[in-house]
Amino acid sequence: MKFDSNRAWRDASAAASANREVLVAVAGVFFLLPGLASVLFLSDFQADMMANFGNPAAAERIMKGMTGPVVGFGLVSFLLQSIGYLAMLALLTDRTRPTVGEAIGAAIKALPSVIGAALLFFFAYMLAVVVFAMLAGAISSVTGLGAVAVLLVILLIGGVFYSMVKLSLVLPVIVIENVQNPATALARSWQLTKGNSLRLLAFYLLLGVAYLVIVMVVGMVSMALATLIAGQGKVSMLIGGVVTGVVGAAASALFTAILAAIHSQLAGPSAEAIGATFD
Repeated sequence: MKFDSNRAWRDASAAASANREVLVAVAGVFFLLPGLASVLFLSDFQADMMANFGNPAAAERIMKGMTGPVVGFGLVSFLLQSIGYLAMLALLTDRTRPTVGEAIGAAIKALPSVIGAALLFFFAYMLAVVVFAMLAGAISSVTGLGAVAVLLVILLIGGVFYSMVKLSLVLPVIVIENVQNPATALARSWQLTKGNSLRLLAFYLLLGVAYLVIVMVVGMVSMALATLIAGQGKVSMLIGGVVTGVVGAAASALFTAILAAIHSQLAGPSAEAIGATFD
């Protein structure tokens, strides 16, 4: 089936609007609150980095001292946001109309599959990096052409983007199709996107650019107003973080609806939905 981006947008917008109350609740807990926590947790770190912007040695020491906490915070955020995406998918697509609590419970049960899929992708990526690095080193040493190594790096980056598009439906596959095996979920997403990779890539890029523009504009305006009201410091950073966090949470809810709409379009109606038509 040929992917229709206009249809996906219309379906996603309608679904997000119809379920906005429950989506707001989940997005607030799993996206907005972690975002605000990151502002509070990393505010001193960001201030120190900005203060030592012209001092690479001091900036490096600050970075090394915060590596552990930043990585730990990033992992916790990844887990919470994964649960949020899974729960919102369940709320949008489960025909049994689960409550928010039931959707979160289902999301937690599906979380190991998401972690497994993420680890498989990470290991495949690292293997590709090692292979490309070895090829680049070997070709450069034989030919003396550094341009070949640059070309291989470009190909690697392109391959990563291509793979991310092909695997973008892993979460809907896990939730909607109840596929618990991570490798099977990855393969199913790859199969669903067959023949539509470039269309999906263009759609995702358009969404990404639109989101970045909105975040930049809203962020600059909110920070300017916050600085005007509260001056420089943590208060203004918190105000700016609240505004951008709200935008990010709303975008996460809408993107979840978009993923559900893309899956519905490419996978077709489920057996349950077809059966319900004749009940």
